[in-house]
Amino acid sequence: MSKVPFTSRRAPVHHYVLAVILGAILTIAVSVLVGVSNPGDFWLAAGIGALCSAYPAMSLGARVFVSNNTVTRDARGEQSVELQWMRQAGAGAFLDVLVATIVAVLVLVIGRFTVDALPVLLGLVVLSALDAGVRYLVIRYRALK
Repeated sequence: MSKVPFTSRRAPVHHYVLAVILGAILTIAVSVLVGVSNPGDFWLAAGIGALCSAYPAMSLGARVFVSNNTVTRDARGEQSVELQWMRQAGAGAFLDVLVATIVAVLVLVIGRFTVDALPVLLGLVVLSALDAGVRYLVIRYRALK
């Protein structure tokens, strides 16, 4: 009986160091930008910016430098059922938002209404997110029924 030797799935130490350095640089950059945008409370704003950006920045560093050595990619991951459900939901939501946009434009043109663009665009973003989420839940429910 032969034993298969254990192979380590750890990244080299310098990859972890690079991940932390990238995370620190990004965190400092964001905190300085937030602090500069609020000159009256520079340190408070910079601290809040640092707290909010530290985790995403460190995660990005780990993703860029560490995960290629530690995470095994699933060769058949693109064939997952959940991914197919998400694609179906996204395609349906795209068509719904496209139709809603065309109808809204026609109503605005025919009625000669004037509206600010920002609320309309934010409404379309919210509509698309809600539509895709509801479609995903319906597709999932039907498939698991």
